[in-house]
Amino acid sequence: MFDSDHNALQVVSLFSGCGGLDYGFARTGFNIRAAFDNDAHAVSCYNLNHSSIAKQQVIDNAWMLETPADVIVAGPPCQGFSTGGGYKENDPRNSLLLATCELVVESKAKLAVIENVAALTNKRNQDYLQQAIQTLTEGGYSCSVQVYCAADFGVAQRRKRTVIFARFGKAPFRCPTPRRSHAPTVESAFHNMSSSIQAHNPKFPANGSKHEVIAKRIGIGQKLCNVRGGEASVPTWDIPEWFGHASKHEKKILTTIRSLRRRNRKRNFGDADPVSFLEISAEIPEITQNQLALLIDRGYMRKYNSLYDLRDTFNGKYRRLDPDDVSPTVDTRFGDIQLFLHPSENRGLTVREAARLQGFPDDFIFPEREKEAFRLIGNAVPPPMSIQIAKACRELLA
Repeated sequence: MFDSDHNALQVVSLFSGCGGLDYGFARTGFNIRAAFDNDAHAVSCYNLNHSSIAKQQVIDNAWMLETPADVIVAGPPCQGFSTGGGYKENDPRNSLLLATCELVVESKAKLAVIENVAALTNKRNQDYLQQAIQTLTEGGYSCSVQVYCAADFGVAQRRKRTVIFARFGKAPFRCPTPRRSHAPTVESAFHNMSSSIQAHNPKFPANGSKHEVIAKRIGIGQKLCNVRGGEASVPTWDIPEWFGHASKHEKKILTTIRSLRRRNRKRNFGDADPVSFLEISAEIPEITQNQLALLIDRGYMRKYNSLYDLRDTFNGKYRRLDPDDVSPTVDTRFGDIQLFLHPSENRGLTVREAARLQGFPDDFIFPEREKEAFRLIGNAVPPPMSIQIAKACRELLA
C-alpha cells in the first residue's frame, strides 16, 4: 500500500503499531524507510498493508546505525498516562516516552513527531511530559506540544491526542495548524457497509440473553447507568425483564441514594460515597432498614459496614452510538457489546465499523482474530488525522 521513493524525506517509525500514523506520511510524499514494534500482531498487520518493512524488535538504538532518518514518528505506549488506564504512575511502559526522546536526540533527525494520549498534558503526568521536553531541548531541539481532536480532521469520533513536534535547531517555531474539516457522523461513516467488506461480521446476541434484553431497552445516545440521572441514563431498575421488578417506592429509594452519594461527600477523591441510614431517612422518613435489606438481597444495593450504596456503580455500559453525532473514542475494547452498541441494531460493533470510525479505508486489512484487530485499531492514529499532521510537518521542513 505504501510506495517507496528514496528521493523523498526518509521516515523511521518507532512503536509503529498497525501504521495509522505512518499512513499519513506515506500518503503525503514521505518515504517510510523502516518501522519497528515489539508486538508481532502489529508488525504482521503493518506488513500486510504497507511494504514489508516493519520488524518486530525491542526499540533501541541499533536501527540508527543502518537507517538514518530525516523524520522520526513514534507512538510509545500510553496506558499508564491515560484516564482509561487509571493513571498508573509506576507503569514501566511510561519510561518509553523518555526513551523515545533520547533516541530522537541520538539520531539527530530533522524532525520528530511523538503521539500519545491527551492526558499526557494533565497535571498528574506533567513530570513525564516535562522530562521529555527537557531531553529534547537539551539535545538541540525546539518543541511544540499540541492537543488535537480527531473530529476536527474529518474523523467520526471525539478522540483527543497529544502530539509533540520536535524540530532540530534552537530557533523556536510555530507549529502549522493542520487543515481542519467537518466531522462525518456515525451514520455517514457506516454508509454502504456490506458483508463483503473484510472484517465486517455482525454478531447478534442470543435471543433472551442478557445482552439482548438490555440492548433492547437502550435508546439512541443512551447507556446503562445507575449513578447518573437524566434521559441518557437507563438504570438497571428500569429493566425488570433482566434485573427484576422494583416498585415505585423502591425506585424512590434507589434514586434518592443515587443523589445522596454524590451530594454528601466524605472522601476527597472519587466522585461519590456510600451513605448512612440517617441520611436516607432524612429524605424518606418512612423508610425501614428491612426495605434496604431486601434491595441488597435482590442485587440493587450493597452495604459497607453501616453505610449503603448502589451495587452497580459503573458510569455507563451498553452505550448506543448516535447515528447523527460522532462516536466516542474508539478504544481497544470497542467491540465489546457490554460497552458499545450499534446505533440501530441490538449488537456490538464490528472490526470494520471501528475501522471506519477511525478513518481507515476499507482495503486496509486487519487480523482475523477480532480481539487483536480491535486492539490495533484502538491504539492507532486515525489516518485522516495523520495525513494533516504529515502535511504540517512538510511545512516545517520546507
